[in-house]
Amino acid sequence: MYRPLELLSEAGVSVREASFTALDAYLGLKPAPIRFALALCALQDLARAFDSLRYPGTHYADAAIDLKDIPDTETGASGAGTLYIRCADSDKSADAAAFAPLDLLRDPGRDVYIDPKEVYYGLRGKSVAMRRSPSDQGLFEAAVLVSRYPYELEGESLPGLPRDFGVEAQRDILTLMLTGPTPERGLELLRKSGFVDAYWPELAGLAGLDQSKEFHPEGDAWAHTLETFRHRKLPALNLSLALLLHDAGKPRAEQVDGRKFDRHAEIGRSIAERFLLRLGFATSIVNDVSFLVRYHMMPAALPRLPANRVEGVIDDPRFPILLELYKCDELSTFRGPDGYYEACAAYKAYLKNSRNPWRGADGKKLARLYLEPDRPR
Repeated sequence: MYRPLELLSEAGVSVREASFTALDAYLGLKPAPIRFALALCALQDLARAFDSLRYPGTHYADAAIDLKDIPDTETGASGAGTLYIRCADSDKSADAAAFAPLDLLRDPGRDVYIDPKEVYYGLRGKSVAMRRSPSDQGLFEAAVLVSRYPYELEGESLPGLPRDFGVEAQRDILTLMLTGPTPERGLELLRKSGFVDAYWPELAGLAGLDQSKEFHPEGDAWAHTLETFRHRKLPALNLSLALLLHDAGKPRAEQVDGRKFDRHAEIGRSIAERFLLRLGFATSIVNDVSFLVRYHMMPAALPRLPANRVEGVIDDPRFPILLELYKCDELSTFRGPDGYYEACAAYKAYLKNSRNPWRGADGKKLARLYLEPDRPR
């Protein structure tokens, strides 16, 4: 059982997986780093169970537990992620979600689902309708729903733009969307609602930014960014954030010597770091994304660059993720996978030569000094 839920059960609190966490389990998806639970107790009962309980002040949680504050009982190491908890007197008394599928509950101890609001028969439907709800709750749930599940939203009207959407809620909605199978759907919904312009100005300039039709027939920089998500193999958060931000420097880049977006990778790196730090992402995530955005153009030139020019980057343990980013970037244009395969071949050759004591990283034979054994005179 998920460790925070286990601790709650040990403290005598009856707890359910709720919201996106219960729906993930029902539909067979890997749980997101952010999870949700319903505790059948008062808030003071939660406070007695956890020393590190905090109160995030979001519309979707009364309290939160960060896994970094909870050591694993076997290894002593702490994990990553957050559990958000709502308190209620009973399953039926819990506040209704903006969208019915999110009212499903799961008892993790018995591995059974609980359906107090009778939503079961609509869980496998193709579309969902929004109930009356606060605008921040409706937009949050709508964007995550279409990013994680194959639902279509009923009706043509978008959920209202929230008046005050805090930094923690912004980080959560981005994490939940990007770790889903189709984040491009949720991101486009946020753009159409005006959310991106209002809260993420670092990304707003991508929409309408014209790119060369010769190299980017898929559309403007925003359309290209969304297209990259269709080519991911796995929804890893560091890769997904890098895909979202890899061209963030283009709106501020200038044309130099025929290069329309000169130094946009370097500019984008700075923008990505500020954006992620502002939203409170972990330092490890910020460092990964900074590396990926800064060098996302390098794999294209890898087959032609001398080994001494790329050693610092290609030896980095994140380089395979960089290749995955390059693949998604390339497949989102007309160019196809040839450049990606050439970069992979160059990377393989570099690794092979690096392990060969008789050759340098560029494959050239190394000069060796051989000393003959002493001969009797």
